[in-house]
Amino acid sequence: MKTNMAILRGTASALAALSLSGCLTAGPDPEDPYEDFNRQMFAFNEGLDQSVLEPLAHGYRTVTNEPVREGVGNFANNLNEPLTFVNHVLQGKLPDAGATFSRFVINSTVGIAGIFDPASTMGVQRTQEDFGQTLGTWGVQPGPYLVLPVLGPTNPRDLVGKGGDMALNPLNYPEFESDDEIRLGIAALGGINAREGAIEVVEELRNQVDPYTTVRRLYGRTRAEDIGIPYVEPNNAEEVPEDELDF
Repeated sequence: MKTNMAILRGTASALAALSLSGCLTAGPDPEDPYEDFNRQMFAFNEGLDQSVLEPLAHGYRTVTNEPVREGVGNFANNLNEPLTFVNHVLQGKLPDAGATFSRFVINSTVGIAGIFDPASTMGVQRTQEDFGQTLGTWGVQPGPYLVLPVLGPTNPRDLVGKGGDMALNPLNYPEFESDDEIRLGIAALGGINAREGAIEVVEELRNQVDPYTTVRRLYGRTRAEDIGIPYVEPNNAEEVPEDELDF
């Protein structure tokens, strides 16, 4: 547990160091004070996606069929159920925590390690919670919008939340740890599977007037909805027509 908490502290420290460095220079827009830096990172991530992730996603789609991809997605989602359970408890959503626990047990057994999703067929629907959402329900403000290399859109609250998820996830505890190469392989397969499922959405985003602004608004609105708080449109919301945000 001490190791996991060190991850959380390290994440927060890294963010603080980044904020204090010359890489992040505050700009005039209070909704996006680091826009110059963010756009550079957005362009970097776009280049990485187009050169590596997108070809992998298309290749993966070519060599697999929909049932296989659905099974991989179910398996990846099932691995996240313990973390969702912990965050439900931290948010005081005990009925949801009970439902998530039931889903994990049913899908891990009847669903053969989560490859199938009999829980949904039985009416136990999946929810997803992370520590960033938990911090939001506790009243922690998101802070400025950030785009980081590889990680993509985030904010200080959600970035610390990612470290919290690593510390809180029971599957990261020593008694549950398996071979690191296997864990890395599972994570990579889940990531490629998720990117394959987003092929059409990403293509549509790239056709927007300003993809950067569209993604920023989508991230802010989605996270606000996840936490259950009102989303305040940024000052330059008129840059992207509302009908271009319907995905």
